[in-house]
Amino acid sequence: MSLKTKLISSISMFVLVLALLVVGVFALRQETITLGGTINFQAKNVYAEITGTISGQENGPASLPKLEFSNGQTPDTSGWAKGDLVFDPNASPIQIQIAINVKNLSAERSLFVKVDDLIGAVTNLTKSVMVGAEDKEGAYVEVLPLQSVDYVISLSPTDEGESVTGEYNYLITLIDESETQDIEIQANPNMETLGSVSGGGTFDLGETVTLRATRSGSNTFLAWATSTDPNTMEILSTSSTYSFELTMDSPRTYYALFNKTTSTSQKAGELIYTFYNEAKLASVTGTTSTSGALEIPSVVPSGENSYKVYSIGGNAFNGCRGLTSITIPEGVTSIGSDAFSGCSSLASITIPEGVTSIGGYAFWECVSLTSITLPSTLTSFGSQAFQGCSSLEAFYGTGNSYYTIDDNRALIINGTTFYAYAAGNAATSYSIPEGVASIAFEAFDSCSSLTSITLPSTLTSFGNYAFDSCSSLEAFYGPGNAYYTIDDNRALIINGTTFYAYAAGNTATSYLIPEGVTSIGQYAFRGCSNLTSTILPSILTSIENDAFRDCSSLTSITIPEGVTSIGNSAFYSCSSLASITISEGVTSIGSYAFYGCRSLTEISINGNISTLGSNAFSSCRNLTKLNLGANVASLPSNLFTDLTHLNEIVVHGELNSTTFPTYGTWVKAGGSATSLNGAGTYTRTDIQ
Repeated sequence: MSLKTKLISSISMFVLVLALLVVGVFALRQETITLGGTINFQAKNVYAEITGTISGQENGPASLPKLEFSNGQTPDTSGWAKGDLVFDPNASPIQIQIAINVKNLSAERSLFVKVDDLIGAVTNLTKSVMVGAEDKEGAYVEVLPLQSVDYVISLSPTDEGESVTGEYNYLITLIDESETQDIEIQANPNMETLGSVSGGGTFDLGETVTLRATRSGSNTFLAWATSTDPNTMEILSTSSTYSFELTMDSPRTYYALFNKTTSTSQKAGELIYTFYNEAKLASVTGTTSTSGALEIPSVVPSGENSYKVYSIGGNAFNGCRGLTSITIPEGVTSIGSDAFSGCSSLASITIPEGVTSIGGYAFWECVSLTSITLPSTLTSFGSQAFQGCSSLEAFYGTGNSYYTIDDNRALIINGTTFYAYAAGNAATSYSIPEGVASIAFEAFDSCSSLTSITLPSTLTSFGNYAFDSCSSLEAFYGPGNAYYTIDDNRALIINGTTFYAYAAGNTATSYLIPEGVTSIGQYAFRGCSNLTSTILPSILTSIENDAFRDCSSLTSITIPEGVTSIGNSAFYSCSSLASITISEGVTSIGSYAFYGCRSLTEISINGNISTLGSNAFSSCRNLTKLNLGANVASLPSNLFTDLTHLNEIVVHGELNSTTFPTYGTWVKAGGSATSLNGAGTYTRTDIQ
């Protein structure tokens, strides 16, 4: 049974003309309709005209009939495929929309339809071809029997009031279902001596095709592509197994690109590449350009060969502080770890569709980046890819089954992992969506505008330092659950025993940590500059690294008897800390534990402490007395760095250490001293 549709395209000339183009399309063969014409936008005055021909019929091309309407008389077009050209004079910017409805008149077969935009050289114009909320330009859409699909083609000037002139064309293709069966898919290696492939064969539309590449010996597999010619190839996957659903738009021939284990590194233009010679692929590994805008080429010539750029290597642009913008070409599939780390002037970057992975720290400390658009093809983020992007206001992108973007501010992975918040966004509050189970490492790092965060009831995991440097954060909200609780809206406690985080921007000056807490977690109180005092619970057993770091107003603290260790940098730069009581239970003090506590005048190390970390008391500039307990058997390097006011060291054990202040004149029991040799009191004679 044949499928018959009629396509009608109408013309609306604002004020002057309304016309309709009618086309008959016959089934069981591919038919194409080309619409062509000229658009002119001159401020609010618009003229538009469409003409067209139909090709593929037995009697050759036929002209499209033109129907003019007048006196309100309109022919009956029910059941036809039709198009209307509509101009909206109230839109800003002014816009023309072409609405096309295609109806499948067959009761037995599906129809496949697509619209290709062949707009040509038209300046100052944006365009889209939409089906519902999805851009379907050049993609086949299935029209079920006796149903229809609506296309909307939108044409808008980029700048209102600017002139737009040029030729444009749209190609409409209809294919009957009978032509979608028994499609042959070929899979080939680029060189048979380097590897083999499997998975080709005959398939129907909608079937899943799985292609596999197997290396020969020590050869390297790099990518699946549609060609072996760098100038025409499309990179599809870098996995040795590539699966896809067969559609009308799917290529019919695929190549597994293998390479020998050798490669060459070479400069070409402003960039340095690794060239994979047999595969004709290239990875960007460095640059000689240190400032301005940089556009990475899609294909790089080298000698007699050309190479397709398919990846940005790790550290490729690390530390290029003068680069202001970068355009990554189509064909690139991955951005390596630290690729743009430290590019502090980088304000914009173009990431194309096709990129599947962004490595860890890829944009670390890109402090000028104000927004970033992510491709729909992403399937992997490395840790902290956007850490330190303090100006980043928004994420954009359509998302996919791997990641979504919430309110342009947050990246969520697999619907359950909160990956990153745009640190430069000016909003003061944010609610993490229900369903999120984990918050990633430093997810809210440097979000200095946020004053409150609401957590979902579904949380079961916090990564380290999730709220680090949220200097304005005053409160946490949320219902809590068996995993976490919120104390006084200021503190997050995990499993009832681990103090995870305090709201650093809260204005309260004192806080009583609840009984039941046994551990103060890493960075838990970091940057809590308003706190002058806190009382630790009696059953506390550990104070982790950086726990009270930069608590600049904290004046005193007592370590409970149950604590056995004080972590690295635990009280780093607590500049107001004038008094600390270290209990007999503490046996070790970590590196930099009290570094920069310049208000301390005396530190007494109890007799059970045997381990002191490097620089444990460095830069405690007002420290005058250091009392070392009997179990201190050795001293780390740099212990006495910048302790220029120290004038008394008391040793209670048989310590024998060459680590000794390099400043001043020291004596012990009336004799000169150049090292800590045995118990006793060591004093300076050059300072009063």
